[in-house]
Amino acid sequence: MSEKQPSYVLFFIGLLPFIMVVGNSMFILLVPQMQSDLGLTTVEGGLLLTSFSIPAALLVPIGGVVSDRYGRKQVALIALALIMIGCVVSSIGAMMNEVSGAFSILIVGRVIQGVGAGAVTPLAMAFITDVFEGEHRNRALGTIEVFNGAGKIISPILGGVILAFSWYGSFVLFLAICLFAFLGIILFTKSESAKKIKQDVNKSRRLHQFLITEWRWLVPIFTAGFVGMFLLFGYLFYFAYLLEMTAGYTPIVNGFLLAIPVLFMTILSYFASRVLKGNVNNYKRAFLYGGFTLIFASLMMIINSTLAWFAVSIAIYSIGLGIILPAANSALANVVSPSERGAVFSLYSMIRFLGVALGPLCFGYWIINIEQMMFTSLFFVSLIIVSFVFSWNCFPLRKDCSVTDL
Repeated sequence: MSEKQPSYVLFFIGLLPFIMVVGNSMFILLVPQMQSDLGLTTVEGGLLLTSFSIPAALLVPIGGVVSDRYGRKQVALIALALIMIGCVVSSIGAMMNEVSGAFSILIVGRVIQGVGAGAVTPLAMAFITDVFEGEHRNRALGTIEVFNGAGKIISPILGGVILAFSWYGSFVLFLAICLFAFLGIILFTKSESAKKIKQDVNKSRRLHQFLITEWRWLVPIFTAGFVGMFLLFGYLFYFAYLLEMTAGYTPIVNGFLLAIPVLFMTILSYFASRVLKGNVNNYKRAFLYGGFTLIFASLMMIINSTLAWFAVSIAIYSIGLGIILPAANSALANVVSPSERGAVFSLYSMIRFLGVALGPLCFGYWIINIEQMMFTSLFFVSLIIVSFVFSWNCFPLRKDCSVTDL
């Protein structure tokens, strides 16, 4: 395709990762009220998030592969249609809240939404690669990250606005966003011919061999991605619970407060990525500074569990995570070869989003014992440091870091 494309094409492509973020993060603030109205336990409340996130995480690696074979536009439209169907199903379950089985219907709808979101998420970068070229492609990829970050910040605010009226409207709003993206993809993107790609049986073998030989420096990166997101979304789930049950603020104020930690993480990620500048010698410092910041924040939560103190603690935690994640992303991008990069990044994305999925569910179970929850969180944070120390000799990253180094 030509290098120059209308800006609205990029806008509609950018909505694809935005939809994934909104489908998960917008509902964090809504869960306490949904629990109250539907008579759910905190574990069942966490399931409202996890039933979306786990299918989405498992489908992320598959979406890109399927789009290679059948075309980006076709897969995007089917995935968006699935999300809209899931919204309708969940809306039916919500309206039947006093009928037996209503919660199960709502969960089925969330699972369908997750399947669609998981399929659509990896398509944005693939679309960019197909549609843009040269410097336009680099700028477009940067814009996609803006959409991703904006989704994380806007989602809690949208949740607060919806909660000011009724949480039932969340599925209507989510459906409207998907419908808008659906129409934009139909009208403003071109259908490329489906690629009949031969299944390369050696590709999975190469990936398997890569993971075996390079596992020592992959362990801290994958651990940081999973644990970091697991605790962040677990903390956000608990923070939403505290705001709803103890603060007495309006839903919109709660939404803004819930967005602050994610805003801190986004800002720190932006500046940290600029400081790294692709220099592998800076990765070790980033992991150290970020890891100890996470431990410091977790210790603060153990010392005092009041709302204001927890708000400060989760903000500090987000800063630490904002330092670590760009280092992990850059490490993979700079060290993994192009032939392995797609598969490794898909695996890394899946592991990170599994953390997003399991965090609220586990914290919903742990919330009955706050002290145990905080000490368990500290244990998980410590795993990041332990995995990093275990792989200390592999940093700065080098390609000959293998099992023979043990």
